[in-house]
Amino acid sequence: MINLRVQDFQWVKGKEDDPDDQCAHGRVLFQVNDTIFVKPADGIWTISASALYLLRTLTEDHTIENPVSESNFLFPCCGFTVWPAGKRFNVLCMGCNTGVDIEIFHSDDMVSIKSPVGSEKVSESEWAIAVLGFVTSVQDFYRASAFKVAIEDAYDKQGWAAFWQEWNERYQDANLSVKKSA
Repeated sequence: MINLRVQDFQWVKGKEDDPDDQCAHGRVLFQVNDTIFVKPADGIWTISASALYLLRTLTEDHTIENPVSESNFLFPCCGFTVWPAGKRFNVLCMGCNTGVDIEIFHSDDMVSIKSPVGSEKVSESEWAIAVLGFVTSVQDFYRASAFKVAIEDAYDKQGWAAFWQEWNERYQDANLSVKKSA
């Protein structure tokens, strides 16, 4: 049983909608069976960055040595700088030195989830469904929010365009994959 969901959606300044804030934030519950990897009391995370990183874990391993969240955490406190750069991926979401990292490994149609609090295994299809549910909830939060102010800085604009392009491509690919396996 995977419970991966956002609680208490908000913007960096709080619950009031903020047209200037590009990043969605919130508290997270991430539990597999009896192991709680992230609990709402742990803090408020940049869930827009987490959603992209989680989409990456559908096809890639996330390890301390080779993270899908280059220069950040799987559940980062911050993801405020989005650049069109990176070693493994086209987008780099820089943040601060606070967050929660959980390793994700793929082997024989199973996904192993590991952190200092414990480890669990789930099927790849269970993992995909949980990640898509998380990402869909973040998308719904964006859809219900005010229109975002246009980004004027050319480099930031490129970074956010690359962010959403990767998000949309990975989301569509994951949805197709889940539908085929159903």
